[in-house]
Amino acid sequence: MSPRRAAPLTLEFVLLGLLAESPAHGYELHQKLRKLQPLALVWNVGQAQLYALLDKLAGQGLLSGEVFPGEHRPDRMRYSLTPAGQSRFAGWLSEPVPHARDLRQEFLAKLYFARRQGGGPDLIARQRAACLAWLDSLNAQYGALNPGQLDERLVFAFRLRQVRALLDWLEDAEKWVGDEQPPA
Repeated sequence: MSPRRAAPLTLEFVLLGLLAESPAHGYELHQKLRKLQPLALVWNVGQAQLYALLDKLAGQGLLSGEVFPGEHRPDRMRYSLTPAGQSRFAGWLSEPVPHARDLRQEFLAKLYFARRQGGGPDLIARQRAACLAWLDSLNAQYGALNPGQLDERLVFAFRLRQVRALLDWLEDAEKWVGDEQPPA
């Protein structure tokens, strides 16, 4: 086993976000994830994986559970966020994602929950600032390459264009969220 601690999965934060809105049992959470647009477009989680994640989060002290006995069905555990879970979710929600590759899933999940709490424009602005810092760093690294380093130049050119495209999208998202107009 690696000595490095595994980073929490974005899906774990999605579960914390759903539970921040209201306590629920595992099956309810599974149904919400399956039906909740746009999150259902990004994640497809099986019930076994969901229950394993809930157990993990409870073991970390981020969730508490209350057992509700079932008359004609098994007992159900209803999960709620603990103060530590609320704090962890709020901290995650306020920070931009650290890598360009994380925008597709993690940032979109953050934006979903931030908008539900009225904080979408602030999150987008923080993410744009992070992207601008990435762009500056990549430009400096690209500029330091020799013309003969073709493979490296190709990689950095790709990454530069990727970050520029993300910045364009964030600019549009900022307009759409501010105006509450859907993208065309």
